[in-house]
Amino acid sequence: MLVGCDAGEKTIKIPYVQWACAEAESHIAQYILEEMGYEVELTTVQAGVMWSSVATGDQDVFTTAWLPYTHASYWEEYMDDVEKLGVVFDQAVLALVVPSYVTIDSIAEMKDYKDEFKGRIVGIDAGAGIMEATKNSTMPTYGLDDWELVASSDPAMIAELERSIDRNEWIAVTGWAPHWKFFAYDLKMLEDPELTYGGQEEIVIIGRDGFTEDFPDAAEFFSKWTITADQLGEVMYMINVDGMDPAEAASTWVEDNRDIVNTWLS
Repeated sequence: MLVGCDAGEKTIKIPYVQWACAEAESHIAQYILEEMGYEVELTTVQAGVMWSSVATGDQDVFTTAWLPYTHASYWEEYMDDVEKLGVVFDQAVLALVVPSYVTIDSIAEMKDYKDEFKGRIVGIDAGAGIMEATKNSTMPTYGLDDWELVASSDPAMIAELERSIDRNEWIAVTGWAPHWKFFAYDLKMLEDPELTYGGQEEIVIIGRDGFTEDFPDAAEFFSKWTITADQLGEVMYMINVDGMDPAEAASTWVEDNRDIVNTWLS
């Protein structure tokens, strides 16, 4: 077991939204930090609360800030009260996602197929950055103002996606990579020629102001923690397809990949 020199009896509080990537990353972080000697408390929240609770110091750190585009409004509001601790993934993208049997390849074509899509886009929680981008940028840019953007959750969105695939029906969902759904289903991202979702993004670890001073070895771990889409996909798949408990999936992955994890802790 790895024991951090400054852990003692300190507790690190991690809020996360029930997005597949956030769930996987947060439980990986919990397992490693507990090995370092910390107590770790995980709390599921909405995106806005994830940011605000860390900015106010009620929580300590979260692992899934999408910057510079998706969470730009949150960053602008809270940047003076938080610390960027590291970049865990640097090739994240947002998109509208459809089953591969859907015969269009671009969001620009969607307006001509309103009936096939039932005039709706299935999304996740209303406060998520991708929902704001879809409603305020993507839909008006591509003439989809009269379509319905359905707010739900990541699990509910996946359930509706799976039902539509089983029936060979057309469906468009708010999507992002990395995500386990690309391992489980035959999907494609629709092209976004107007770049309404921005470009490639980073998934950034955000700590409260003073985190590095209070938890220097944890901050050092976060500064070295990088993960690939395939590695994160393995954990997400274990949770969402194999039905494994998130904590068990995280511990299994860490124990099976000690050579990788040790590079984050060296």
